[in-house]
Amino acid sequence: MIVDAYSHVCPERLLDAISERHPGAEVAALRKNSYLYDGERRLRYMDRIGVDQQVLVLVRPPMWLGMPRPLVHELTRVANESIAEMAARWPDRFIPVGVLPVVDDEMMAEFARLTGELGVRGVLIFSNIEGLPLDDASMWPLYEEAARRAVPIWIHPQHGHSYEWLKKDLLDRLFGWPFETTLAMARLVFGGVLGRYPDLMFVTHHLGGMVPFYASRADAMSQEIAKYRAASLTDASAALPGKPSEYFRKFYNDSMVNGSASAMRCGLDFFGAGRVMYGTDFPMGPSDGEDWPVEVLGTIRSLGLPRADLDLVLGGNLHRILQLPHSPKDDQQ
Repeated sequence: MIVDAYSHVCPERLLDAISERHPGAEVAALRKNSYLYDGERRLRYMDRIGVDQQVLVLVRPPMWLGMPRPLVHELTRVANESIAEMAARWPDRFIPVGVLPVVDDEMMAEFARLTGELGVRGVLIFSNIEGLPLDDASMWPLYEEAARRAVPIWIHPQHGHSYEWLKKDLLDRLFGWPFETTLAMARLVFGGVLGRYPDLMFVTHHLGGMVPFYASRADAMSQEIAKYRAASLTDASAALPGKPSEYFRKFYNDSMVNGSASAMRCGLDFFGAGRVMYGTDFPMGPSDGEDWPVEVLGTIRSLGLPRADLDLVLGGNLHRILQLPHSPKDDQQ
């Protein structure tokens, strides 16, 4: 079974609601690609390239920037309901992931609703929450509940606040977003989140950003800081009891490195086949997003992975963390 663990949607009900209440360029651009809201068209494409299931993750986090908190609450509920509704029409093909653009008391109630009443399998957060790092105190209630309920948390990069001259342009999305993912992972590690909740499951975009390439630097810097008796690489926690790389390897990660076999091997070498999942950013990219899923799938298959590892990457890992039932089709591939 082949499962895309990181594909994007924006159902029409949500698109209409955001266009009415908080219009902007980010939202206006979404209407140009009907794959974001046309489930039947998505299914025809999936059948054409041999993808059995897709995880549905909300698109374009920047559209939440500058939105008043009460409106965030209102539109988050619409987002979660509409994603759940889309998945419910084709429950054997689409796997819904909800979204929490912020975390506060109302959104914790929404987390309980989306994982209970709405039957959503996971939740999406962003690499920073209105500029706050992911180990901020406001986020810990979510981590406690997600760990208790074994609900995986998807992380999508959000615009950071590094340089004014970036002006949230394509350079920010090109290199800034993988860097944002890297920083988010680092705060979860050095901020003690994975130390307190070692079984908490996070799914990153773009194969963990810079982490596979620079994890050994994190270990080296941690040793240097220990030598000078500093507390940590952040001001948020005590020093880690083990190597940072041991914590970074706890993340699950999609395979969206745009067809780079070298990057894919680097990620697999670091995380292991049990922590990497086929994920494509569909329907972003050229040709209404049709190119990248084929490109990424071809790259994975070109690596010559053992059959057991290939099965894990193409769908087994995703099914395991979501506790989905075993499919007879898995035995036929």
